[in-house]
Amino acid sequence: MKHFQVIIVGGGPAGSMAGYHLANAGVEVLILDKSVWPRRKVCGGGLTHRALLEIPFDISSTLHAAVEWGTIASGGRELFDIQGSHPISYLVDRPSFDAELVNHAIKKGAVFHPAERVIALKNKDPIEIHTIKSAYSCDYLIGADGVHSLVAKSFDLIPDRKTSLVYEARLNLPKLANKKLADSITFDFGTIFWGYGWIFPKRDHLNVGVCRSWPMEKVGKKHLMRFINQHQALRELPIIDIRAFPVPLGGKTNQLHKDHIIVAGDAANLADPWLGEGLDYAMVSGRIAAEMIVKSIREPSIDLSDYSKRISQTLVMQFKYARRFSILVNALPFINTAVLKSSQTVQKMVIDLLRGDKSYQEIWQELKTLFPLFFHKILNRK
Repeated sequence: MKHFQVIIVGGGPAGSMAGYHLANAGVEVLILDKSVWPRRKVCGGGLTHRALLEIPFDISSTLHAAVEWGTIASGGRELFDIQGSHPISYLVDRPSFDAELVNHAIKKGAVFHPAERVIALKNKDPIEIHTIKSAYSCDYLIGADGVHSLVAKSFDLIPDRKTSLVYEARLNLPKLANKKLADSITFDFGTIFWGYGWIFPKRDHLNVGVCRSWPMEKVGKKHLMRFINQHQALRELPIIDIRAFPVPLGGKTNQLHKDHIIVAGDAANLADPWLGEGLDYAMVSGRIAAEMIVKSIREPSIDLSDYSKRISQTLVMQFKYARRFSILVNALPFINTAVLKSSQTVQKMVIDLLRGDKSYQEIWQELKTLFPLFFHKILNRK
């Protein structure tokens, strides 16, 4: 049974970044992933500026676009555009992006075994991991194995997991197709109750999807097809494929460690409960997991409880404000759209939020002072 200091289950952004930082610190690390690489992942593929800054190496070759403007729509009807002075979002295709991250971990010394599914875990000293191919042992274990995390289930972490279902389609985008679709992003807040639809351009296709930000309300294929049919430019494009997958809805404080075991990324339910964005939080949690384990290796008296505390303070608290933001936007869509259209100040807030330049907590505090003034203006408009 081969032994590693750390084994990471899951080679996505959380696992890869944890592996990169651990290997960079001289730790012996193995990354296991059940999928054949590169693998498809249901995800819009939008990176915030904050997420880009989290990556300590150049990924420019994997960026499909850096869009500086976008369209706000409702039920297929374009309402207005928002323009940033810097890119609002950096767009990636998950197969090549995830492969880039794991390759950088490998370059630092991490061992990567794709297509090796973990089938059993035992919290012994050392921890035992059994896969479809072999068995391993380790001193520390990181579960970065997604929303259906075997690591979390095996060790009773995240017992009350809140998720929503995302439906996503890839649409073929010919070179001479609609230039606006190829150069901008679209958020449609009127296509689905208590949720939104998105259109994100990639080099040769569009990523189009719908998501609800409320766990009791599931989204279906019919909602995705309705969204596509509402937008005339989308109706004309051939559909390459359609997929669905649950996404975590963060916001609840959970214990994310047990003994020498940590969960990160989607496995820890770390995703924005309004837009469902998780790439930023996956990479942040992967880095923090690596930092805590390195500290514990160097000073064995230090346990991993600070990991759960740091994640709660830095990420989960923001998710609680994101939940408030979601309720505000979804409960009053027409008023909020009118406010956004009429105010460059609010547009700048939204851009700052989408870029990651400001947190949900900061935006919430600003909106609390601005909204009464805007409501008065709208209700008294002649």
